[in-house]
Amino acid sequence: MGAAHAAAHPRAHPKPLVFETFYEALNKVPNTNKGKMIVDGLKLQPTLSNPKLALTVFMPEDKYFDALSRKLNVNPNSMGKNVGLMKQVLFYHFVTGSGGERKLFTTKDLKPGMKLDSMKPYQLAVSENKGKIQIRSVGTSAYIIKPNIRAGAGVAHIINNVLIPMTINQIPRF
Repeated sequence: MGAAHAAAHPRAHPKPLVFETFYEALNKVPNTNKGKMIVDGLKLQPTLSNPKLALTVFMPEDKYFDALSRKLNVNPNSMGKNVGLMKQVLFYHFVTGSGGERKLFTTKDLKPGMKLDSMKPYQLAVSENKGKIQIRSVGTSAYIIKPNIRAGAGVAHIINNVLIPMTINQIPRF
């Protein structure tokens, strides 16, 4: 069997995840419960249930929200109670385009040096490190760990950190 068998059966690529909406993706993609809790707390279900919503969303897995709460020395469940801060942090993960132009970004569209426009008046920067796409914010950076999840008219990428628009020391404690 050996090499000839391996050549005949190339490594299968995982089937891309496809959902009707961002909210459905939050409900079905593993380890995104904290993001869903924040969305529910901010009453954004109707917006994220719109199949025509054309955004690029960078969504941290649950353990990265937990890590942020430990860094802030707060209970993970109390983070959602600071509605203003959570809205600011969440919207920082929603990208509308680049340079004022509305656009979606799959991983093939993300190039080192790009600036991405978030829904807050901040930008995220794209870099690459050892072949991995990194998204950089003022206070943190994250790698894309599960790319190109179709969510209605948009695309989501699961990332390995919470992007914050300030340094950890500047975040108000709650």
